[in-house]
Order: sequence, then C-alpha cells, then structure tokens
Amino acid sequence: MFELLYTSVSPKGLSESELLRILESSRSRNEKLDVTGMLVYHNREIMQILEGHKSVVQTLFSNIAEDQRHTSVSVFYEGEIEQRAFSQWSMAFTAVDKQALNGLVGDYEAFAQGHSPANLIENNPNLGKQMFLSLRDKL
Repeated sequence: MFELLYTSVSPKGLSESELLRILESSRSRNEKLDVTGMLVYHNREIMQILEGHKSVVQTLFSNIAEDQRHTSVSVFYEGEIEQRAFSQWSMAFTAVDKQALNGLVGDYEAFAQGHSPANLIENNPNLGKQMFLSLRDKL
C-alpha cells in the first residue's frame, strides 16, 4: 500500500455545492480504483491524503495536479504504508475552521500569526498525518 499527502489552493474558493459535486465524483472514481483517503477543506486550502496501489495513487495525483481547480499543489509526504488508515472511506471529508485546526494541532504561535495548515506541516509531514487521523476519529 502507498499513501500521498498533498495540499493545494482553490483559486476562487469552493462553494458547498461545488465541494459536494467533487466529493460525489471522487467517491465514485475512488471506489472503482480501490483508493481511500480523506479531503480537508479550509479557507480555499485543500489538504488530501490518498491511499492505494502506488501507480494508481500517483496517476490520480497527477490528474489532480493538472486540474484547474487546484493551484500551488505541493506533495508533503508520500511513501509505503503497512495498512490503510482510511479503509472505510472512498473519500472522507470535513471542512474545518481555524479554531478546529488549532484544537487538532495545538496552540501553535504560527496559527496565531495566520499561517495556513500547509505552512504548519511543510516541515513536519507527521503532523499532517496526525491531523488527518484526529479528524478521522471525529467522523
């Protein structure tokens, strides 16, 4: 098994209906591809973790990186895993606000200064995975 954690920014933000359409199509596609994961949306920023067979996840990510709804796409972590962390979801989802993220990652001074979640995990991919696992456990 393989996992990939990335962030991107939506150029104009996504409405609730746009997010729902993306989730519906992602869930359907991911079921067919045997991909699992979670999507987190915060203030135009998208953070997603994908799990599955390496070639499938990498191809899927390449398609995401070329999608016009994503800019500033950055991979923060990718690697082999022993088992899936999101096996029950073709695509779990949550939209979070700054207060919820503070509760997940602690009271970081960087958050108080307005840094995005991507800035926080840029040098600490384990923090990114911990955030996803904490959110998963709240679903």
